[in-house]
Amino acid sequence: MGSLLFIQDNGVNENIGVMSIAGMLKAEGHDIDLILTDEHPDYLELVKKYNPDLIGFSFMTGNRKWAFSTAKRIKEHTNKPIIFGGVHPTLFPEDIDFSYVDYVCVGEGEHSACELLNGIVNGTDCTQIKNLWVKAGNEIIKNPVRDLIQDFDALPLPYREIYYKYAFIRDLPIKRFISGIGCPYQCTFCHNPLHIKMFKGHGKFVRKKSVARVIAEIKEVKNNYVLKRVHFSDDLFVLSKKWVAEFLESYRHEIAIPFSCNIRIDRVDEEMIRDMYESKCWGVSFGIESGSDRIRNGILKKKLKEEDIINNSRIIKKYGIKLIITNLMGLPDETLEEAFQTVEINQKIQADYIRANVLVPYPKTGVVDYAIERGLLPNDFSIHTFDQVMRTALIKSPYSREFENLCALFNLTVKFPIITPLTRKLVKLPFPRVFSILRLWEAFENMLYHQLFNVAGFRYTYHIVRNVIRDVWN
Repeated sequence: MGSLLFIQDNGVNENIGVMSIAGMLKAEGHDIDLILTDEHPDYLELVKKYNPDLIGFSFMTGNRKWAFSTAKRIKEHTNKPIIFGGVHPTLFPEDIDFSYVDYVCVGEGEHSACELLNGIVNGTDCTQIKNLWVKAGNEIIKNPVRDLIQDFDALPLPYREIYYKYAFIRDLPIKRFISGIGCPYQCTFCHNPLHIKMFKGHGKFVRKKSVARVIAEIKEVKNNYVLKRVHFSDDLFVLSKKWVAEFLESYRHEIAIPFSCNIRIDRVDEEMIRDMYESKCWGVSFGIESGSDRIRNGILKKKLKEEDIINNSRIIKKYGIKLIITNLMGLPDETLEEAFQTVEINQKIQADYIRANVLVPYPKTGVVDYAIERGLLPNDFSIHTFDQVMRTALIKSPYSREFENLCALFNLTVKFPIITPLTRKLVKLPFPRVFSILRLWEAFENMLYHQLFNVAGFRYTYHIVRNVIRDVWN
């Protein structure tokens, strides 16, 4: 049969989509493997040694420059067919340079990858496969998208061994799972509304796996690898109250390992939180984004009331569940006082862990349209002009420096409200790099939250620390 080799820049997090595609291809009899380039400076020699039939990249917009340069280098030295997939190629296929890429997967890759690899091995026509943009001579064939996968139970289990061959990933105490895909909300800073629009008429976009399927995936890891913490990476774990209740009942009896998940704070109540606590829920994460109702609900379309944020956060803390809150700054038309309102609402909640970042205005999102209309971004702002700079305010504002500094000082100021007057003065200083080094503490908080107290956990934390330092000083 055929062989596909995935290329990834680091192994801090297993790519769940890659593992799902790998499981599908393995079930078809194909040989699947993966190279983490951070672990192999000689990755070109490894690619030649593997000699795969197809080379795959799955990446998000933040990794696009790495993916482009790495794929180009591999193509120059091997001339093997290369396929791009993942969130970025799905939303921005027009950003791909087909001089060194042969296929782009727009949408879910499980079935398209199988059809493509079968076609390559059998020498049949691969130009008409749904979800694929295909280079055919000087032409780019843009095939229509296929229907979204609705029955996850029919898919083989994810093939995790391609990551777990690396001991530092295999032995990490926490492993990531998803119980469902998508989110029905229309937040203007998020990619989900773009996916909903793109796949309209091709099946439900927001989907949940069956309880039995999720339990089976976790059991497979529990029985074969290190597993002391489970994290559900779903955009919205608590979408269905009925599903959550059924799942927790099974999880309590069949898994019983501490878990964490992402929630929407107005989708929980005391009954659900109590059930989660009794099922060993360790922590939950949700986004406030802004303490200003004008920004949060008017511009970001979050549809989230402050009273729900405060009241339901208190219920979570009542049961001793750790709470992570995420926030955004550098938003269109945001004033410095509104940014401090975000600090204040976090101080009221007294969450265990707090994250604040400058908004990254991804092209095609609603918040970008809003900013362009008001002259806060260039009229020609698009994926072709977009340059993601970590911790840097890209949307025009008289408070850009203050937003960047406040993000770095945010955690400290929320934990110690007494220093708020001092923070108001410090944010005006021209030392963003100096303040940004405070973000190293977030890496250690991440270690505490996920209880990463073994050699693999320390290595994971080191990787995050290294990235923070690189972001700050580059």
